[in-house]
Amino acid sequence: MKKMVALISALVVLMVAFSGCVGDNKSAVNGTEPNSSGENVNPAESTANVSELNDSAVNATESSSLETNVNPAESAANTSKFNKPSAGGTDSTNSGSSTNSAESTAGISKLENLPEGFKYIGSIPLNAADIKIDYNAENISEIVGGSEGMYKYNESDFYIDVIDLENSEATTNLIDAYKSSFKPLTEGSRFVDESFNGHSAVRIADHVTSAGTEIPRYTYIWGSENHVFVVTGSTADASLVKKLAEATEH
Repeated sequence: MKKMVALISALVVLMVAFSGCVGDNKSAVNGTEPNSSGENVNPAESTANVSELNDSAVNATESSSLETNVNPAESAANTSKFNKPSAGGTDSTNSGSSTNSAESTAGISKLENLPEGFKYIGSIPLNAADIKIDYNAENISEIVGGSEGMYKYNESDFYIDVIDLENSEATTNLIDAYKSSFKPLTEGSRFVDESFNGHSAVRIADHVTSAGTEIPRYTYIWGSENHVFVVTGSTADASLVKKLAEATEH
C-alpha cells in the first residue's frame, strides 16, 4: 500500500513537471516571452512597435530638417537685403553726385560761341580720382568731378577742363596744388598773371621736346565760384589758348 502511494506521488510530480515543460514550449511555439511584469509579450509585436517608434523618430527628424534647412540662394538673398546699402548710402550718393557733376560741367566745357577757326570735337567726363592724379591734388577731398571739352584748330588740339568742387576755398587749393607740381624754369617765369572776363588767371609755361627741339606750351588756369577752369593746347601760340579761355565767358 505504501509503495502504491509513493508511486502515485512520483507520477503526480512527473505530470506537474511535464505540464510546466509543455507550457514553456507552448510559449516558445507561440512566440511569446514573459515580460518583467510576468505577462507574455509577442517579440514580433515588440519589434513592430520598436520599428514604428524608429519610423516616427526618422519622420520627425526629416520634418525638422525640412523646416530648418534653407535654400542657400534664398538665404543669401535675404542676407543681401540687410547688407545692401540704402538709397541714401554713401556709394549711391557719391555716384549720383559724380554723374550730376559731369552733366553740369559738360554744359560749361562745350562752348556755344567758338572763336573763328575752332571746332568742337566732343566732351568726356572726369572723375575725382583722375582729377587728383592729373592735377597733383591727392590731398584735396572736396573734388566732385568734372568734364573735358575737346577742340581742334587746324592741326592743333585744345582742351577745356571744368572741375567741380564743393566750395570756392577748394578751388584755390587745387590751383595751388597744380602749380606746385611744376619746377622753376631755368629762364623766365613759369607763372604769369593775366586778366580777362573780369577776373585774373594764371598762365603756366611749359615745354615739350619734338625732334630734339624744345617747344613751348601754355595753359590758363583760374577759379570761378566752385569751379576750376583749365585751358590748354598743343601749340606754341599762347594767344590761341587765351582766345579759347576767353570764349568760356567765365
